Amino acid sequence: MLSGALVVLALALTAGRLSAQKVPQRLTLDDAISIAKANNPAFLSTQNDAGPADWGVRQAYAAFLPTASARGQAQYQQGGNQTFGNVVLGVSGTNFLQSYYNLGLSWTLDGQTIFGVPAARAQRKATDANIAAAAFDLESTVALQYMAVLRGQDGVDVAQRQLDRASQNLAIVKARVSSGAAAGADGLKAQVDQGQARVDLIKAQRQLREARELLGEQLGVPLEGDVELVSQFKIFQPTWSRDTLVDMALSSHPRLRADRAQVSAARATAKQAASRYFPSLSLSTGWAGYTQQATNKAFVLSSVEQGAANAVLACQQDNALLAAIPGYPGVTSRDCSQYAYTDAKGQAYLDKNNQFPFNFTKQPLSVGLSVSIPIFTGFSRQQQVSQANAAADDARQNVRAEELTLRTKVTQAYDALTAAYQVVQLEKQNQAWATEELGMKRRQYELGAVPLLDLMDAQTTATQADQSYLNAVYDFHLSLIQLDAAVGRRLERQ
Repeated sequence: MLSGALVVLALALTAGRLSAQKVPQRLTLDDAISIAKANNPAFLSTQNDAGPADWGVRQAYAAFLPTASARGQAQYQQGGNQTFGNVVLGVSGTNFLQSYYNLGLSWTLDGQTIFGVPAARAQRKATDANIAAAAFDLESTVALQYMAVLRGQDGVDVAQRQLDRASQNLAIVKARVSSGAAAGADGLKAQVDQGQARVDLIKAQRQLREARELLGEQLGVPLEGDVELVSQFKIFQPTWSRDTLVDMALSSHPRLRADRAQVSAARATAKQAASRYFPSLSLSTGWAGYTQQATNKAFVLSSVEQGAANAVLACQQDNALLAAIPGYPGVTSRDCSQYAYTDAKGQAYLDKNNQFPFNFTKQPLSVGLSVSIPIFTGFSRQQQVSQANAAADDARQNVRAEELTLRTKVTQAYDALTAAYQVVQLEKQNQAWATEELGMKRRQYELGAVPLLDLMDAQTTATQADQSYLNAVYDFHLSLIQLDAAVGRRLERQ
């Protein structure tokens, strides 16, 4: 009862710690990854596999040790006739209390035991490699979602600038309409443009909230309050060699290392399966004891008296037979009174009867040695060996497939990154030109040199240029994160 209460208390404290954990107000990418590794449920579930794998190794080593067993039993036997069918096996005039114990040791050595250790160690390495791969996958996922939040924040800024521009245009249009320099329809068009800008801002804000919720889901801790994400990403011209990046991925990618470790584990399992053809050696020993006590003292004394009377009668009959032999020299009659019942004998038997439950009568020590050589098992061994070899080959093919996939991913991600860098440069220039054009059209409209439609077109072009530049910047950052994921490490920023 106490241990159950302690478990409940420990769970409550653990839950309290998890619920009390907060995301810092200034959240860097490294902070986000650390929080995710400590709280992401899927990753923690994968990390839990380490414990059973460690115990699997211990169990494999422990298979070389003998196993011990202990058994105890207490029984009540009611008196009466004991029958089997129509045959009376015995009659008991009293009830009995019985107890029994058995201590056993057994030790077995076979191929499963010998090859169990390398198989368990290989499986533990595969588990560790899989946890490392899951940690790296989590880093990539968090980085992508972190970038999505930053993109959402900048998207809100772009939408706000669009609304500010639309509001400025509306103010200019209203001034011209009130002075009679422009038609009232221009004012309606400017109001519609401002309304659309408000709609775009609302959508951008919603997308930001959604991105923040998804980031909190990956972290395993919700983002509460005004958590500020710190942008640490810069635009640079990639100068890595594609072949170098491919070599990095093929040599040390966590997912590939996990697949290769799985190959080693599958091969070790195949060797363990093949060891079923080996003979096995078993050694066993045991100690046992029992007690039996009659519950009726009168029954015990009656049995003793009857036994004594039978012994006296047998003694007298022996003396009579010896006396009847003619000329038998040196024949002397035995003193039959020594077999007669006495109170002392009765008490001695009562003391001896007082055995239940722990005054055991020990049984002789038993030791057994056996050797078993499997000859034919109905092709079960062949099926298990074939299945294990097929699993090992499947694991090897998975490694080849992963190598081909990584080669393709690295090539595509690097190509996307270099193209994204070029697009950023062009979109940056386009943004500058569109902003300059908008300012010029606004001044011309104020002077009446151009119609409102030209100002609206310039406004639309500037908005599209801002959005295109924003997309280009984050396409570059996302391509860089995808390249990190393909290579298997966070590349040094140039």
